[in-house]
Amino acid sequence: MNTKPALSTPDALLHEVDARMTQALDNFFQRSRIAIQDTIFRVLADRMDTPHVATGQTCLDLLNASPEALSAAFADQFRRHLARPETFPSHHGDPAPELQLVDDDTLKRQLAEEKLAADMTETLRADMLPLFRRIQAVQRAKQGNNTNLNHPDAYGPLPVVRALSRALDSQGMSSACGTFLLECVRAPLLDTLKHTYTALNQFLSLVDLPDLRVPDAPRPSPSRRSEPDVGHDVLAHIQAASAAGGTGPASGGFPTGLLQGATPRSLVDSLSDWHAFPPGPTSADGETPALVLRQLQQDARQAGTGSFDLAILDALAGLFEFILDDPAVSPNYKVEIAHLQIPALRVALISPEFFSDDQHPARQLIDLMGQFSRRFPEGDATHHSALEQIHTACATVLDDADHPNEAFARAHNALAAWLVGEDARTEAALNAEVAHLEQIERQELGTLLALENLNDLTERYPAPESVLRRLETAWVPHMASLYVAESGEGPDWRAACQTLQNLFLSLQTPDSDTTRETRLQSIPAINAALRQGLLAQGAEPAQLKDFFSAITATQECWIRPALGHREARVSTFIPKRISQAQIESFADQVPAPQENDPALLQAQQLIEGDWVDFDPPYEGLATARVAWVGVRGYLLFCDSEGEQRFSLDCEGLAVEIRTGRARIPEQSLTRNAMLRLKDSLVNSRT
Repeated sequence: MNTKPALSTPDALLHEVDARMTQALDNFFQRSRIAIQDTIFRVLADRMDTPHVATGQTCLDLLNASPEALSAAFADQFRRHLARPETFPSHHGDPAPELQLVDDDTLKRQLAEEKLAADMTETLRADMLPLFRRIQAVQRAKQGNNTNLNHPDAYGPLPVVRALSRALDSQGMSSACGTFLLECVRAPLLDTLKHTYTALNQFLSLVDLPDLRVPDAPRPSPSRRSEPDVGHDVLAHIQAASAAGGTGPASGGFPTGLLQGATPRSLVDSLSDWHAFPPGPTSADGETPALVLRQLQQDARQAGTGSFDLAILDALAGLFEFILDDPAVSPNYKVEIAHLQIPALRVALISPEFFSDDQHPARQLIDLMGQFSRRFPEGDATHHSALEQIHTACATVLDDADHPNEAFARAHNALAAWLVGEDARTEAALNAEVAHLEQIERQELGTLLALENLNDLTERYPAPESVLRRLETAWVPHMASLYVAESGEGPDWRAACQTLQNLFLSLQTPDSDTTRETRLQSIPAINAALRQGLLAQGAEPAQLKDFFSAITATQECWIRPALGHREARVSTFIPKRISQAQIESFADQVPAPQENDPALLQAQQLIEGDWVDFDPPYEGLATARVAWVGVRGYLLFCDSEGEQRFSLDCEGLAVEIRTGRARIPEQSLTRNAMLRLKDSLVNSRT
């Protein structure tokens, strides 16, 4: 298990955070060189013109010839940034940047930097926020109430991307080549930052400082719209219907097709004559609550309401029609949702962006009520207490008819706060299993990073096959154990990386007497570090003898040249030029990126609190809630109470989706209804 960090002062903690961030960048191109090359080949296969091929070839040559130099420059630029953090104009109070005239190449580079940083910031937001809150707590512990704290954005994607861009310039790469390479590093850089942020957050969560006990904030939901423009399409239909209707007699002479124009007051005023609750508890079938908006439509038409108001009313009536017809929502919850028809109409008339903004407070409240229906179904022990909370939330909205937007926001916040308490109670029973899965992930990630280091050194420093195999079976597990113990790339991990690099250098024939003497003096320290690490893994004397015999046999080839070479060294890497034909043939062999797999993409987009339906039931659960999402793709599922649970990785879930045994339903109740409404509008036009 993880041990508490020995560091006890805020200053030492911040230095360690800096060191771990820099360590990740200092190995970036060694670890990611193959992935970046694959991306370059794919891009060139789509742009087979001379300028792009020349640019791509330059990038490939630099990656092949000097990945260490690129990584060192990357880390150095980031160290300079940490020593004197850049200003971020996006924060309040920061000075605005000076305007400068730039040439086209510089502008393209700046746009590429901003685009890459913005994309990664949006994707990594859920991983960044808990870490940044802890870093701020350490900074406060160090500087007291000093208001001049370095903003945690100093560790964010933007300064990392800028450091990378400047590193490319420092290596003599042209602006065009640097921009091209920035476009090709997204996936590996995103992966590196995601792992680093997660490891740093786990590391700081173990620190025993009174002011650092910062609870993790609820993970924000990323924008995962199944059809991004569906709300905009519905809003466009409202605009078209309003324009087609002309200027209604109740619109006060304003063009009803302009949503930014003044909203006719007559319909809003007439709502005060309507009861907040539907006239009857249910419709004729006795199951679906009455749709009061349809009844209101008839009166509005007879009163000569403006076409804009009628278009809003018609769309909202259709939306509630589909919400109240959704079989995933239980009857008791439908009754409560039906109470919100008139308040939602007030909101839509005041702010029509209700339809296009899925983060609108009114839609957030209705969506949360839909989540309650799944989380606390009828027959569940907590159903009645959850229903009481929803009833209170609806009452909050109904009691403040003059400020509907604010009322919806207050009701949503109160309901969400109650759910956080319920989640905490449920998650207490899952802590042991989550800790076990996190341990597995750290072990896997530590092994992966150690193997990447080994593979990179193998390609650049030839070594006998026997030595490589012994390192893979003996030293890699030791490095993985260090990664787990230190919650990431801590001091011992960094020392082990240096030992491994020194070992590979000691296997190379020295090019001068000075180098020979230096390496002879380094061998005892290398062997001592290797022995200590292997003993920590419980290595037997016979295993140690076998391990060091293979290494010594290679070192003796240059220590005692008369003995000759006992074993040929392998993995010598020589950069080669490529042709257009090779680019095309290689691009055909490279497997398609994972993003092109719809099932896998669906699985990877799941967040805590989402639901998945299984048919037949998986591990006894026909519908399961995502209780935890790991950085390496593990998912922990449970029932509504957290009593039944099972783990499944994204690849495994993708298999279940492809075979039709699993389905990820639309998690947003209003967005699901919006999709159905859009289809209905399309069908009505044909």
